[in-house]
Amino acid sequence: MEEILWRSPPHVQMMGGYLHSNNILYYFAESPFFDPTSNNASLAIQANYNEAFRHFVETREAFEGRLKTMQGLEFVVSYDPIQAAAQPDGRFAHEPSNIWVIRKQNRRKRTGLEDEVVVLSTYFIVGDCIYMAPSVASVVGNRILSAVTSLTSLLKTASTLPTFTPSHGHTYMPPALKQADASQPGTQSQQSKENTPLPDADAAGKASLVGSSQVVGTGSNVQDTRTLAESFNLLRRYGEEFMDEHPLVGEPGSFILSRVNDTDRTSAAKPPAPAAKVGTPQVRVDTPGKVSEKGATPSGSEENKMRKKKTKVGN
Repeated sequence: MEEILWRSPPHVQMMGGYLHSNNILYYFAESPFFDPTSNNASLAIQANYNEAFRHFVETREAFEGRLKTMQGLEFVVSYDPIQAAAQPDGRFAHEPSNIWVIRKQNRRKRTGLEDEVVVLSTYFIVGDCIYMAPSVASVVGNRILSAVTSLTSLLKTASTLPTFTPSHGHTYMPPALKQADASQPGTQSQQSKENTPLPDADAAGKASLVGSSQVVGTGSNVQDTRTLAESFNLLRRYGEEFMDEHPLVGEPGSFILSRVNDTDRTSAAKPPAPAAKVGTPQVRVDTPGKVSEKGATPSGSEENKMRKKKTKVGN
């Protein structure tokens, strides 16, 4: 019902050509928003068949005054633009807006207390068009749905923006190389003069760069994906292996740390030492009563000569 717009110019012509306070409820009774089981319909039927109720339908004040004495479902005017613009002296403070507000409510009588009125829905009439006012739940639900739809569209668009490279990680903008500022002191130009293009080839080089930039932009994504796959492959194969930055060189018992560049030089300069020969140690035993000459042991011929001399001396 909130999406229905109803208007009937023929009924407006039948009621005098314009809507006012005394015929606005009867014009609303012709719309599909009206409930034929309400007290408004019952009072109108009674006025058609009973002359005593005829004066209740002549003015809106008398009609609504009679509805307040009844219990049940009713339709009343909650905002009258003519009364809102009218002044006690009979003039209008401002031009009437021609916007009417009608409420559908349920009235319940209570003994000794004021009537309990529960508003069920609200309708407004602009010119000769009747609309049903949306409920608070419908308005809030529509706003939430609109916000969620916008966020979903934003996330779909933002999910394609970030790029990943092994050197820079996740970025939203392509990484740009930092160029050295030649105006800073201490910086020297590293550009080679041999690669400087000729003046005639400058225009041709710019044209070729424009054409090749599109190809490079297309192949950069493929190269990034290939680099990422190779990085994961190397991590899977050699992720648990380690290598010393400063390897040990030298012989056992005299290891020393050396740089990586000196490892090959040290191994080439020092050839491996030959193994030492192991021999049986000689032990000298001194016999009492015998004098050794220059620490040497006498041979067998010298012992025989000494025996012959002793024999001759004895004879």
